[in-house]
Amino acid sequence: MSLNDLKKRVPIAVLVSGGGTNLQALIDAQGSGVLVSGEIVCVISSKAGAYALERAKNAGIDAVTVPRKELGPEEFEAGIISAIEAHGAEVIILAGFMSILSEEFTKKYANRIINVHPALIPSFCGKGYYGLRVHEEALKKGVKVSGATVHLVNEVCDGGEILAQKAVEVKDGDTPETLQRRIMEQAEWKLLPEAAEKLCRRILNGKKPETPEITLRKWEISDAKALAEMVGKIDRKYLSDRMPNPYTEKDAEWFITEMAQKSEAEKTGVFYEIVVDGKAAGSISVEKRSGLRSGAGVIGYYLIPEYYGRGIMTEAVKRICAEAFRKLGLVRIEGTVFEPNIGSRRVLEKAGFELEGILKDAFFKYGKYFNEYIYGLTEK
Repeated sequence: MSLNDLKKRVPIAVLVSGGGTNLQALIDAQGSGVLVSGEIVCVISSKAGAYALERAKNAGIDAVTVPRKELGPEEFEAGIISAIEAHGAEVIILAGFMSILSEEFTKKYANRIINVHPALIPSFCGKGYYGLRVHEEALKKGVKVSGATVHLVNEVCDGGEILAQKAVEVKDGDTPETLQRRIMEQAEWKLLPEAAEKLCRRILNGKKPETPEITLRKWEISDAKALAEMVGKIDRKYLSDRMPNPYTEKDAEWFITEMAQKSEAEKTGVFYEIVVDGKAAGSISVEKRSGLRSGAGVIGYYLIPEYYGRGIMTEAVKRICAEAFRKLGLVRIEGTVFEPNIGSRRVLEKAGFELEGILKDAFFKYGKYFNEYIYGLTEK
C-alpha cells in the first residue's frame, strides 16, 4: 500500500460498554500497521464511566457516551446514530458492546457492522450469551476447544456472516476467567483488527461488502411444481447420485409432505426454501438421523447455478444450523446427506465446520433407503 493509499482510510466508530480491551487491541493495531485501511474516529459507550472511554481519550480519539439505562430503546439508538453521523463513520465495530441492536439499526448499516464473539459460532451464541456466561457454558459442556468469531451483524443475534474464526485450547483446570483471558489474548485481540482491516480494504477498493438478502422459508405443498423445476436446473454433479433423475413434481410432493412437513411436526428436522432477493434459489435442511451420536444431525442443500459463488450457501448453512440447534436440541452437525465432494466440504468448512471422518447413512425415495457415505463433521 502506497503513502497515498495510507491517507485514504475508512472512518470507524467503535461501540463499547466496559473496559475496552478489544478497543485497545484496535488502537494498538493502528499503531503497529495491522489496521491501515481504517481509522477509529470515535468511541461510543453505552455506559458512563466505562474505562474504554479513558482508553479512547489517551489515544486522542473522540469519546461519546450514550447512556442506555437513561434512555428508551429508540432514543438510545438515535443517540448512537447521531454520533456515528457526526463523525462520518462508515464502519461500526462492536467491541464489548452489551446491547442488542434493532433490526432497523442493522439494516441501516447492513454489512458495515462487525462484532467479536468469544466462542466458535454456532456454539454458545445468541441472546444471553455474553461475557463470562459464554465460557461457563463451554466448560459445562466439556468442549476441548473454544475460541472467538468475528462476524457481520444483522437482525439475528450472533447470526450474521462469519468473517473469521480462531480455535483456542480448553485446558484441564480452566475456570471461566482463565479461559476468557486465553481466548482474548490468542484469538479476539488478533482476529478483530485483522477482520476490520479486510472489511475496510474492500471498501477502499470499491468492492461492495453487501451480500444479497437471504431468507429461509418453510416449504408448502403448493411449492411442489416450483421445487421440481428448481431441482431440474441443478448440475447433477452437485447432487447425490441417489437423487431421483428426472426429479418430478411427484418427487417434490413427497419431499414436502413426508420430509419437510412431517419432520417439522415431529421435531426431527427443519426444511427450508432458500430465497435470495425475493427469488427461489435452492433448498436446505437439517435432520436427526438414526445411527448418529446424541445431539447430532445431518445437513442437505443445493442451489441453482445462477447463485453460485456469492457466499449464499455458506450463509444459509449458518442460519439453518443456528435454528436447528435451537429447535431440535442439536449440538453438532455430523454429516451431509449428499455424497462427499469438494464443494460440500468447502461450504461446510466456510460455515464453521471441519472434516472429522467418513460415516455411512442413507438417501431415500418413497420410503426406500439407499446406502451412501457422508462426511462426519464437528464444530471448529
